[in-house]
Amino acid sequence: MNNEHSDLESALRALRPRAPGPAVVAGLARELDAPAASPGRGRVIAWFSAAAAAAACLLGFLFFRQADEALAPAYQLVRAEQPPAAVDVFAPLRLDDGSFVRPVRVRWSNETHWEDRRTNTKLINYSPSEQFGFIPLETY
Repeated sequence: MNNEHSDLESALRALRPRAPGPAVVAGLARELDAPAASPGRGRVIAWFSAAAAAAACLLGFLFFRQADEALAPAYQLVRAEQPPAAVDVFAPLRLDDGSFVRPVRVRWSNETHWEDRRTNTKLINYSPSEQFGFIPLETY
């Protein structure tokens, strides 16, 4: 198998590119020596299209900027509240290992009031939370 690969590699190394034919050389010379097209009409079209694109970008920016500004609400924080937490303490429990724990539940809420004075809209964000846990008790 290695012999086949080495034969192929040696055959590839022996390859040499041929020189281009006279038709290819004449065609390249003709293209390189061809006079450049007159820039008059192409330059006018290029300038006109660039000016039209710039005007379209400017009008689009002005139009969409005002539309976005009018649609976007501008809420400002008016009030934030966190009332005192409610703590519930339950009767002690005896665990399997013989120790005692007291279950405790704590409830609280966070509330924020936002207002947009331009449109006279209000947003109230209310998020209640609850945590449950055990407090270990030591008995003597």
